[in-house]
Amino acid sequence: MARSWRNFFRRSPDQPEAQAPTATETEAPAEQEDSGNGSAVSDRVGQGPVAAESTPTIEDVVGTSEPPTRPAPARPEEVADPAGSEPDPLEPPREEELEPGPVGEVLPEPTPIEDEPNAEAVAEEQESSGWFGRLRKGLTRSRESFVGQLNAAVAEFKDAEDEEFWERVEEILVSSDVGVPTTAKLVAELEQEALRRNVTSGAELKRLMVEHATRMLEGPVELDISHKPTVILMVGVNGTGKTTTIGKLSRFLPGTTMFAAGDTFRAAAIEQLQQWGERTNTPVIARERGADAAAVAHESVETARREGIDVLLIDTAGRLHTKVNLMAELDKVHRVIGRLLPGAPHEVLMTVDATTGQNGLRQAKMFQEVAGLTGIILTKLDGTAKGGIALAIANEVGVPIKLISVGEKVEDLHPFDAREFAEALFGDL
Repeated sequence: MARSWRNFFRRSPDQPEAQAPTATETEAPAEQEDSGNGSAVSDRVGQGPVAAESTPTIEDVVGTSEPPTRPAPARPEEVADPAGSEPDPLEPPREEELEPGPVGEVLPEPTPIEDEPNAEAVAEEQESSGWFGRLRKGLTRSRESFVGQLNAAVAEFKDAEDEEFWERVEEILVSSDVGVPTTAKLVAELEQEALRRNVTSGAELKRLMVEHATRMLEGPVELDISHKPTVILMVGVNGTGKTTTIGKLSRFLPGTTMFAAGDTFRAAAIEQLQQWGERTNTPVIARERGADAAAVAHESVETARREGIDVLLIDTAGRLHTKVNLMAELDKVHRVIGRLLPGAPHEVLMTVDATTGQNGLRQAKMFQEVAGLTGIILTKLDGTAKGGIALAIANEVGVPIKLISVGEKVEDLHPFDAREFAEALFGDL
């Protein structure tokens, strides 16, 4: 059975099954001006602003902060409180600010939000044959590229002992961003099984390719929302679709949701998330641009606990994996969340732009070291001829792909299914 939204979420035993939310859509507002005025702001869409509460400084929560240029540390052990105890109240002090400063990359403007059908209708459409067709369409460029080349090679396949054939397959896979280590593993397994089964036809070889690709891509892809609140930390570099994915994902999450605008670094990032908040009737915890991201995370976790929110999604600055000080800040945000809510963040999802190929793979490896990823969201698959990057990520990063996106619409986001993806990718062989 193909994976659907209904079997994607892992709930607590006493949490009832829930349909995807069906909140009435509203039009996205025009781009808002930066509302920062030096004070903490909690935006509640449709409910008016809520008075800001005094917020503890990061130093009181985490202790002495590390120098911003130190190498990014590995993810620390999570701190467990005594069973059943609540965290001690924290002193409200001054806030540490992040200086925007010059940025080494071009910062994209927020993606405009268009009207979309409600989440229940989207889920129903995806569970029909519509999603597989949409997936195949999204992978068209990949199929036309390397699958076309594989077709030519497979058409001449006669003997599993033909070393020149396997070398040709390796070249095609490497050129499609599957990567050298993953290609070597996949081709070695294919060759061994083809010899064992005495495969002599291209059709049979195609079935083997789908089977082995499926095994390589398989992993635990449930999204853990069994905690209250469940904290989901979204990470990744600029332009990979982090903020947009937060908005899309919230449409399918059961229960109540809240956003935290932890990307205080990129121009218009706060406004973009606030637009999604208005669109989905989701409260947004935000501060002015340049504020301390860890302070935003701290306030959002406390607010989510106090108000009984089911799922808190925290946006973070789109940082390059080579910027050590920004990666250190991400680790700091992670530690603040863990101190306030032992075991959190419960999911750390990284958006990877499929069009970046092997660079996206390197980014994922670095973020895994710093943030302890629990899942990958592969975006922009419709914009690349190198869909093979999914195989490299699944094999080399050791983190399951949980969601994929093949377009800009809400219904283009879907839980990842290894078999479906392999068949859509190799289906024209």
